Amino acid sequence: MSYFEYKNLNIYYRVFGEGKPLVIIHGDTASSKMFIPELKFYSKNFKVILLDLVGQGKSQRVDKLPLNYWHFNSILVIELCKYLGISNVNLLGTSGGAIVALNAVLEEPNLFNKIIVDSFIGENLSYDFAKKIVDDRKIAKSMLGSKLFWFIMHGFDWKNVIDQNTNLIINFSRNISNFFNYNLSNIENNVLITGSLKDDLIPNIESTLKSINLKIENSKLVIFENGNHPAMFSNKEEFRNLVLEFLS
Repeated sequence: MSYFEYKNLNIYYRVFGEGKPLVIIHGDTASSKMFIPELKFYSKNFKVILLDLVGQGKSQRVDKLPLNYWHFNSILVIELCKYLGISNVNLLGTSGGAIVALNAVLEEPNLFNKIIVDSFIGENLSYDFAKKIVDDRKIAKSMLGSKLFWFIMHGFDWKNVIDQNTNLIINFSRNISNFFNYNLSNIENNVLITGSLKDDLIPNIESTLKSINLKIENSKLVIFENGNHPAMFSNKEEFRNLVLEFLS
């Protein structure tokens, strides 16, 4: 297993394949294990770098997650790229990982090439939506499928990982709300934005992603008619083809 140190924390990462570097970033309450089913495909075409964000997967746990968690992890991604000595890096982030990816390119645009952001809630987290996430997770924590997923992602302490992230979401919505320190219109990199109309976690996803698309000059928006959250998995074949075309 490979680790690197970021702010005195041991961060788990793995590298697969050869070619153009592609960092794939998981979302909240998940880990890099979620991408294993897709790894065979992507590692045939790219040098794939997977990582577990702070406090998740096999990365080091913390007593409390940093309040601006998505920006904190964006700097982690930047530092991992520098640690590995890679440049002109492509990013693919899904759900909360998409927010991390956009934060990273806002911070250090010259380090990155093209950015793919899939199935995310936009620029802000409202308190009402944060409360909905809390309610949904209360139900999910009693369901066998969710419990099994979280156990596979994190191990025996999965309940603590989920509770930490749930507390973070409420506190973030109360105290900060905006995911980004800079305006998204500052992004000049080519960006592919994707989502599913029938996303079961994000309401009004089409209008949300359209507003992001309008702000980023060199962006392209693809909305799938079918599939749930995230589109990367529910529209797997179409998404793969999009990625190959976009990153070619």
